[in-house]
Amino acid sequence: MTDPPASGGMMVSYSPVAMAQRAARLRSLLFRQWLGVVISAVISVVWWLIFKPEPDSLLFWLLIAAVAWSLGRVLTTIVKLRRARKTTARVPLGPAFQIDNQGLVLSTVPEGERVDWSQVSRIQGRNKVFNPGPRLEFAWGPDRAWSVPIIVLDAPPGVIDSALRAFSLGRFGLDLSKVDEIW
Repeated sequence: MTDPPASGGMMVSYSPVAMAQRAARLRSLLFRQWLGVVISAVISVVWWLIFKPEPDSLLFWLLIAAVAWSLGRVLTTIVKLRRARKTTARVPLGPAFQIDNQGLVLSTVPEGERVDWSQVSRIQGRNKVFNPGPRLEFAWGPDRAWSVPIIVLDAPPGVIDSALRAFSLGRFGLDLSKVDEIW
C-alpha cells in the first residue's frame, strides 16, 4: 500500500466463504437434477412403451423434450459449479479495501492506493451475469476505476453502505440500483 491506512475505519477483506457456499449449493442442486433426469427418462420410457408414439407425433417429441430439458439444466449447473470452484480457488486473501475518515484505501494492483473523499466520483454496484456475480465499483479522478466481486468480500453490502455513509459524512453510499441480484 502506498500510504498506511488511517487509524479507525472499516477494513473489508477478501473471503472465499460465500463462493464456497455457492459451490456447495450447486453440488447439492446437481444431485437433485441428476435424479430428475433419471425420473424423467424412466417416465418417458414408460410412456413410450405404453403408447408407442411414431417419430412424427407430438407425444414422441414431448417425451424427447422432457429428457432434453432435464439434461440441459444439469449441464448448466455443471458449468456454474466449475466456475464457482475456479473462482473460489482464485479468491486472494487479505484486505480488499478500507473505509476511513480520509477516504478509501483500495487494494489496486500492484500497490494499494489511497483515494480521498474529494476525489471519489461514484461508488456503485455493477451488474455481471456470470460468475462470480455483481461487482462493487469505485471510481475516482477523470478515468480511474477499480472493482471487486461483492460475493468475495467478508462484509455484506448493507454494512459497506453504512460505513460509506458514516465515514464520508453522508456524501457517498453504496448505489445498488443497477444490480439485479446479489446472490
